[in-house]
This record gives sequence, structure tokens and C-alpha cells, in this order.
Amino acid sequence: MQKILVTGANGFAGQHLIPLLKSDYQIIGLINKSNLESSENVQYLNGNILDRGFLEDLIKKYQPEKIIHLAAIAPTWSQDPENIFKINLLGTLNLYLAVESAKKQNGYNPKIIYVSSAEVYGKTTNPEKIKEDSPFFPANYYGSSKVAADRLSYQMSQSAKLQIIIIRPFNHTGPGQLAGFFVPDMASQIVEIEKDPNRNEISVGNLDSIRDISDVRDIVLGYKLILKVDAKPGEAFNLCSGTGVKMKEVLKKLLLAAKKEIQIIEDPARMRPSEVPITVGDNSKFKNLTGWEPKIPLDQTLQDTLEYWRQRHE
Repeated sequence: MQKILVTGANGFAGQHLIPLLKSDYQIIGLINKSNLESSENVQYLNGNILDRGFLEDLIKKYQPEKIIHLAAIAPTWSQDPENIFKINLLGTLNLYLAVESAKKQNGYNPKIIYVSSAEVYGKTTNPEKIKEDSPFFPANYYGSSKVAADRLSYQMSQSAKLQIIIIRPFNHTGPGQLAGFFVPDMASQIVEIEKDPNRNEISVGNLDSIRDISDVRDIVLGYKLILKVDAKPGEAFNLCSGTGVKMKEVLKKLLLAAKKEIQIIEDPARMRPSEVPITVGDNSKFKNLTGWEPKIPLDQTLQDTLEYWRQRHE
């Protein structure tokens, strides 16, 4: 059974990816400041991707045949650019340098899936059908850090001949995502309102933006499928539904599933200063290579997310 290293194994996507992989791989899950317990085929290791020595020792010891690099600071609204760039760019560089060091010593060269982001495109020129060669105009620190790490991934696939494939997931949500992101933020508010007889208003920001939203369980299936096919090192793939939905419609669906009538109140504090009006991806390149198709409809994703928050509030 092949070994696979998953960085950010305790994150939102990681918690859905690990169960999907554990029947096919021996997993080394890299976590940070967490206490997840190891189990059959899953060994969790606490460590920091800013510690290159730690990564070099880990790579040298386990030599995983495959690596999925998820670890990142994800909130697009974060105003801590130094930490974002440290984790998202320098952490990625440390991982690649650790692999390159082992490659120089013994020819070790695993397949690496770098999980980039649709945020690299930002205010791009064709936002209703974004292709992999669309220009990058990131609109926040997170997007800029991902552009840097995305292009670093390409560079090291060429200069160091590392087998890095770049995946750019668009918006994805589902059970386990932290509040602060739109769907869990709305779902958690709805559940709080359901339990409070004196409250019937929900605070919202801009609802006119259009996003390409997938279920996280479909997205991590895409990560698993890309492991099994051949792609040219440095190549990039969009992973998305290919369909846009207005956030106003997403909230409407959530409110229809609520257990009481809820009024919408606009909150200026929830408005983002550099909101991108529309982001919809073209997924044809990824689908043609892997056969991947999104299977979970948005209504189910939203219902499952609501139930997740209801269980958390019990």
C-alpha cells in the first residue's frame, strides 16, 4: 500500500479527504496544534510547515509516494498578510525544498498535488467562464499568497523537476466548515435564531455576488481522482461545478429550510472592501482528464450544513 502525506489534514477539506483515502493509502496526516488520534492506515503527526528541518526529517523517514498539500491560512478576509504569506508561500516552499533535498540524495520524486485556489483569478477578465489560462488579478491577501505559491509550484516543477500538479478549487462548502465563510455563517445564524424565541433577524453582507459553489465531498473526490491519472508536471486544473449561483439564492434556500420565518438585515460590517462580483469556473479540462462529475446538489449541501450546525447547538 502506497504512503501519502496530507498536509493540513485537520482542516476543512482534510477532514473529508482522510476517510476517502484511508482504504487505498497509508496516510501520514500532518496537523498543527491538534490532538487527532491515529487509527488504522492513518498516522497523525503534529508539526509546523515553517520548520524546514522537521519537513526534511519527515520526508526522509516516510518517503511518501504521493503528497497532497492542503495546509494554508484560508480566510480571504484575514488582515494578517505576514502570517498568510509565511504559511501559504514559505510553508509551500519548505515542503518543496524538503522533497528536492531527498531527490538530490536518492532520486526520490513523489507526485505532489498542490491545492491552489480560484482566488488567484480575482477580478479576472472572463469571470463567467474562467479557464486555467485566465489572467490573475487577486483581490485579497489570501489570493495574492496563492498566486505566489501557485507560480512557485510551476517554477519548481520546471527548475527542480518535481512532479507537482496544481489544482484550483473554486468555492466549496459543507459540514465542518468554520463560520465566517458564507454558508456556515448563515447556517449557524439560522440555527441560533431557531433556538431563540426573541430573535428573527439574520445579518448579511453583499448578496449580489455570484459564485461557483461545490460540495466539499465532491471536491475531495477530485483530489483523489487526480492522484490516479497522469498529468504534465506544472499543469493546472480548475475544480468546480461550472455553474454560478447568486448568494441571494443560496440564502433563500437556507431560509426555506429554517424552522421559523427569518427576516434579512443588511450589515455594513459584513461587506468586503474588495468584493469580486462574479467567479464561475470552466471545469472541462479536469473532467476530461479524470472523468470527475459533481454529484451532490446544492440543496443537499445546504441541508447537510444546517444539520451539522443544529447538532453542534444541541
